[in-house]
Amino acid sequence: MKTKLPNIIFVFSDQHRFCDVGYAGNTEVTTPNLDRLAKRGAVFRSAYSNCPVCVPARGTLLTGQHALRHGAAANDLPIRPQCTSIADVLNQAGYTTAYVGKWHLGGAPRDQFITHYNRLGFQYWRANNCNHDYLSGYYDDNNNQRFPIEGYAPEGETTLALQFLEQVVGERRSGKCRFDEVQDGERKSEAQRKPFALFLGYGAPHDPYLRLPEPKKSETLCRNVTFRENVSEPVRAGEVSIEPYDLQKFYAGYYAHIELIDRQIGRLMKWLDESGLSQDTIFVYTSDHGDMLGSHGYLNKQMYFDESTRVPFVISWPGHIPAGERGQLLSLVDVAPTLAGLAGLRFESKVDGHDLSGEMKDPSRKGQEYVYLYSYVPCHQAKNRELPSWRALTDGKRLLVTNQEGKAVCMYDMEADPFQTCDIVKNPAWREQRERMMEMLENEVRLHDGYIPWQELLKRHHLDELWQESEIFFAGLFTH
Repeated sequence: MKTKLPNIIFVFSDQHRFCDVGYAGNTEVTTPNLDRLAKRGAVFRSAYSNCPVCVPARGTLLTGQHALRHGAAANDLPIRPQCTSIADVLNQAGYTTAYVGKWHLGGAPRDQFITHYNRLGFQYWRANNCNHDYLSGYYDDNNNQRFPIEGYAPEGETTLALQFLEQVVGERRSGKCRFDEVQDGERKSEAQRKPFALFLGYGAPHDPYLRLPEPKKSETLCRNVTFRENVSEPVRAGEVSIEPYDLQKFYAGYYAHIELIDRQIGRLMKWLDESGLSQDTIFVYTSDHGDMLGSHGYLNKQMYFDESTRVPFVISWPGHIPAGERGQLLSLVDVAPTLAGLAGLRFESKVDGHDLSGEMKDPSRKGQEYVYLYSYVPCHQAKNRELPSWRALTDGKRLLVTNQEGKAVCMYDMEADPFQTCDIVKNPAWREQRERMMEMLENEVRLHDGYIPWQELLKRHHLDELWQESEIFFAGLFTH
């Protein structure tokens, strides 16, 4: 008799930072369903996006590889299709795998179809490459037929996800084959044991912050919010946004998107409970990166500050993962090997992340000492920043940042300074700690990339031509 494999529902949004959920203490954003999930599961308060921008982060999350290895090292560079993904590992174990929602790993243009070869092994496909017009959503199916989504895109994508769940569970109960496979002579008992793995990616709460359905938009325009303590206005020159700059409305709209996403989490949780599958299912909520929203005078992401790199991460698997808050370090590069480990599986190919399934099941385990953070290529708003390319190391309590020449440029003690407003990089009291962190950071840099100018880094990894294609596409997009 085969060991029963857990089902997986993995939900990740776009640009949702760690501090903006009710369970994290934010009383201005209402997230009852995420709060309920947090009570059921483990909340990792030190979860990080290794490369805090959409494309590299998503590639890392799905492959367990750092950005230069999977190839999607900057926004709108395509992922290498030969990479082994978590879907490949799960497929081999008999899972039915599905991907619904935003993909953003196909390169430019953003509205292109994603061929079967470029879907990293996902069997069931209801996705778009990248579309942030939440009131004009669409999806492409397995045969790359395009269909519009009526209403608010995350709501429609959740409906598509629920349709997949109903279909695969119905097939499991009837003993039918999976949706896209023919297996003559398959026994009903085997079909009933086939687990599912659903990956659902939302484009929100990424800007445009006010692309909201009614009456939510009207309510949002009247909403007053409190800025995070380290917000400084006006936002620095060179920062760009899809919408005319108004930080009050940005905050309010961002919170509104989070609340609408929370409703979708509630729909998924309700389905699990009513289907009797909650005990048999790993449920995860996280995001690809955070959002500066005016903190330290920046918008968007690609920064080393917590607002950009730290993300919510909640995982529930009743009876296997104890509920409660965790201090153990976790980053997106660890997600794929950890999910595999929880299912009793492993990647046969090399991954950069750690299998933290043991830490998930045992809160007393210390876990990893630090995580590696970086932003290699200054794309979009990062082009005009003082530090366009950087490397960093954090242990969850302290953060050390270097430029692309390897010089330490800033350091923060988040225990005493949670808003990262006091730079201690030149403080002699921190010399020993700084040197120790510098040594660990240099080890990571040697292993993964090197202190090399970002243009040369792209050339060495044969990504420079793809980068130029992406730049030409966006230059044309923003000049017409």
